[in-house]
Amino acid sequence: MPNLIKKISAGFIGFSLMTSAAFAEEPEPSLSPQQKAEINKMIRDYILQHPEILPEAIQILQSRTKRAMLESNYTRLYEDGFSYVGGNPKGDVAIIEFFDYNCGYCKKSLKTVERLKRMDGNLKVIYKELPILSETSYTAAKAAMASMMQGKYEPFHQALMRNSGTLTEERIFQIATQVGLDEQQLAKDMTNPVLERNISINHSIAEALQITGTPGFVIGETIVPGALPYEELVKAVERTRSLQEQRRAAQAD
Repeated sequence: MPNLIKKISAGFIGFSLMTSAAFAEEPEPSLSPQQKAEINKMIRDYILQHPEILPEAIQILQSRTKRAMLESNYTRLYEDGFSYVGGNPKGDVAIIEFFDYNCGYCKKSLKTVERLKRMDGNLKVIYKELPILSETSYTAAKAAMASMMQGKYEPFHQALMRNSGTLTEERIFQIATQVGLDEQQLAKDMTNPVLERNISINHSIAEALQITGTPGFVIGETIVPGALPYEELVKAVERTRSLQEQRRAAQAD
């Protein structure tokens, strides 16, 4: 019941704020205190008589809030300059994945994401390291980012994800050697302080989008704080592609 009251209050406040903003944009005619009180009473009476509109109003408010968060973080999500981009870098739809190399659900999602890349040649995947589970998660994240200097990110990423059990620092470097990375060069590249900055940026974006665990996905305007089956990811991609086409058609008109 407290949650319901909280939602109703939020919806009512959001509705009132939107209405007030609409009037605030109109400089003329100015309303008297009595007229404003009458309008507010009409709004309140309507909501009380039609409470069924509240869930829809709350959903619209939440959608607008989410869209605003995604738009304000667009560059850091899609064009940060350091996240690895797999699949088709010029694809029309992007899947952004936040992950931890020690996360069991992330390991399971690897097959799903790889299958999606194979089946959809117009899809790009942007990888965001989000080490949250252990110290070696942090080490693995830095190692993966550093592996881009040797052009070995994808095979290293997949090998780390396929590792069974908790990663150790020794195991991370064993895997690096197995995929053809120069271990000494990797260790040197991992000391670059820019990697720590990049990981910090990923954490701040995840926090802004309320992604508190791994994996977490962003697909268009859809934020998924958890793993999804292959079929659900396909639907999210299709919705995003359809919405993009609709917006392009609207702009053309």
